[in-house]
Parts: sequence; structure tokens; C-alpha cells
Amino acid sequence: MASKVQKLLMCAGILAIMVLLFSAQEAKAENRLPVDFTGGPPLNQAFYTDAFHYEDRTISVAIDQDRTENGCDYWVASVKIAHPSQLRTAAANGFDSDMVMDGRYLARRVNAVLAIDGDYFSYTGEGYILRQGELFLNVLVGRRDVLLIDEDGDFHIIEKPKKGEVHKTIEGKKVINAFYFGPALVLDGQVHPNMTLDEDMAANDRKQRMCIAQVGPLEYKCICCGPPARGSAGMTLMEFAQLVADQGVQTAYNLDGGNSCMMLFNSRKINDVESENTREINDIIYFASAYGVN
Repeated sequence: MASKVQKLLMCAGILAIMVLLFSAQEAKAENRLPVDFTGGPPLNQAFYTDAFHYEDRTISVAIDQDRTENGCDYWVASVKIAHPSQLRTAAANGFDSDMVMDGRYLARRVNAVLAIDGDYFSYTGEGYILRQGELFLNVLVGRRDVLLIDEDGDFHIIEKPKKGEVHKTIEGKKVINAFYFGPALVLDGQVHPNMTLDEDMAANDRKQRMCIAQVGPLEYKCICCGPPARGSAGMTLMEFAQLVADQGVQTAYNLDGGNSCMMLFNSRKINDVESENTREINDIIYFASAYGVN
């Protein structure tokens, strides 16, 4: 039979665990942003330590630029957030509109620390478009992969789903954002073995490309490559998938590319800065700070 001292120690241990769990839950709640279309809180410019780094207690972003052996420029933004609600989406005029605008203005409007172009949700008239927990379109024809991001910020790929095969929950968790562009580039840390080479993606041409990827819990990378102009080689879809897999990600999903390709940091375009033909876009995926949010 346990002695009184042992019982006291056991109770103390249980109490300590409860305190730690409560503290973790309290900290998580403190960093929560509303799941709606409001932007993040105003940004403190002091947290931008230079042109490629931002860090406060709720989010860190570091951007690296490099060049492949065959002469293609590429950019990798590494992001860590404190709460899944900091991964957000925004549209030029709502997700029931086809309005477009300069992505830099859209990023500034929602106080994005980092933003990238999304899936140009309005251009196909099909897909599964669910943003910030609200479903706008459910027209699936088995043509493209769908990316679901759940309430914990985790990525799920549904390969070429048809009507009725995608739902508002997955593995018991609510889906907060869903995208219809694709294809999936990386699954389980490897280049997708059955990657769709859709003609709409100009898969075999060297183009400017963009993707979003998950590394681990609340850790992500946004990766884009330069176009076959202004001194960069561009990439085929397969070359881009291999580049992305080499960054150590677990799941990666291709987004709109070409002249829509925008990596925005502090509302400033980082990639392909010499382009005079940056396309106005429907939507962005962005990461917001939760600093000062209670």
C-alpha cells in the first residue's frame, strides 16, 4: 500500500500536469484569431528584423532565396505559428465574387505578415471552395486534387474527388479552408508518385510556380520559382515537385502560377520583382500575427 508521502507526491505530480495542461490551453486560446474574414491585428514594424525575417511570440517567418544548378531562381518562406487560426484566406471582394485586385493591396488590407496567391477560385466554375469555415462552391467532377486544411492546421489531400466525396469534416475535425487547383506535389515527404500532369497546368513547360506545404504541426513552407524570363529558367511541374520535396516537407499542394505567382512579405513582392505584368488576383493565403490578441 502506498505511503502517505507517496500519495502526496502522486497528487502533486497530477496537480503539476493539470497546471501545465491548463497553461498550454490558456496560451493556445490567447493566440486564437476569429475564424472569419477579418484580418489579423495591426503589425508592429519592429518585429520585421530585416527584409526577409519577422518574429514575434506568435509567428516567425524566414525567407531564403537560392538558385538551382540549371539556373532557376526560387524562394522558400518558412513559417511557424502559435495557433492554426493564424493561417487564413482572403478574397478581393468575397468568395462569391470574381473581382480581382493587386495582391499587395489585399495583403496590406488584412495585415498579412506573409501572403501568397491562392487558387484563383473563380476561373474554373467548379471545385470545392470552402474558406474560413464557410462553403461557397461544391462542384466536383473528378478532375483535380483538393487540399483541405483542418481546424488544427493540418493538411489533407483528396485525389480527384467526385461529387459527394469531400465533406466539411475530415478525420473528425472541421475543415477551415479548402482549395481547388493542384495537383498534390508531395505526399508523406515524397514526390507524389501519381501526380496529375494536367494540360491546364502546362506541366511540361518551364513556368513560374507556387505551392504551400506543411512541414509539421503549425509549421509550413511556401515555395515559388522564377519564370523563364529575366534570367531565370522556370520549372516543369515535376522539377518543381522535386524541389519542394527536397525542402523537407510532408505534404505540398500546387497553387496558381505564371503571372499570378506572388510571395508577399510586409506587403512587398519578394519574387520576380522585375516583372511588369503581375496579374491581379482573386485571393490570397496568408499568415497573420496574433500578438496582443487575448
